[in-house]
Amino acid sequence: MKLLDLINSLASKCGKQNEQALIDILSRADLQNIDLADDVANAINNNLLTVEAAKNNLAVKNHFNALALGSVDAEILNTIKKLELGDEFETEISGLKNTYEKQRKLAEKLKESIDNLKASQGKGDDKAIEKYTKQINDLNASIAKLKESTVSKEELEKVQKEKENEVRDYMVHSKIAGLKFANQNADNDVNIEFANVLLNKALAKSKAVISKEGNNLKLKNADDPNLDFLNEQNKAISFDDFMNKVFADSKILAVSGNNPNTPTYNLVNPINQVIPGQTGQQPGVAEFQSSVQQAINELN
Repeated sequence: MKLLDLINSLASKCGKQNEQALIDILSRADLQNIDLADDVANAINNNLLTVEAAKNNLAVKNHFNALALGSVDAEILNTIKKLELGDEFETEISGLKNTYEKQRKLAEKLKESIDNLKASQGKGDDKAIEKYTKQINDLNASIAKLKESTVSKEELEKVQKEKENEVRDYMVHSKIAGLKFANQNADNDVNIEFANVLLNKALAKSKAVISKEGNNLKLKNADDPNLDFLNEQNKAISFDDFMNKVFADSKILAVSGNNPNTPTYNLVNPINQVIPGQTGQQPGVAEFQSSVQQAINELN
């Protein structure tokens, strides 16, 4: 495939095929005869999906169906355990892949249990009556316990989320605190605070949020935290790589191999500098702290 044909095909997917900048490139004589292997070109072209194409892509559909129905599957199994419907039935349900089929099977099993209870009434089947009555009593006890609880489910989830966020924030703080900053004129706490502000501004700009998954930090899509964050190249990026790039672009980290006897420049206000061994108040600290506060105000 001609390289220009691939570029034009990709541009057509996002409706930019008539842009003058693209037309100028497609008109260049020196690019007309450049070929790209068909398998590579087709792989690139076929794996980049528009929104409409993604809606009709089976792999994408299966992915999001699994996200949406996974919690339903878990609740069905939980119901089977609570109502003591038997290990055999639980195994049968676990073997089904279709969530809606699981719901139908559960409904049939519950109806069967209710019918058995009705049939046993008045027939002296004491064991059956005891079995199904226990199931009903257990379910009623669970409902009563929930009603008597002074803490709502929403409030409990809120507290749990706050605790998770506290641990997440501590993990982020620990990562930042372990870095060596270029500006040695300011207290380390000030450097950490400034770095945290820069990180949060970059996250907000990129529409990304930090999520704690086990003992790791992961970037998620701010609009839908169930989705992983993708950068401008539609690639997943680790939290550490994202953070390091933000700090590298901002030039706030010390560069390895620096001569400690060379002047240290204030990154916020390069006019002020400190010569090693110089006594007295270190210039640049006030300006640095002022910039930190300004960045915090902008974030708020």
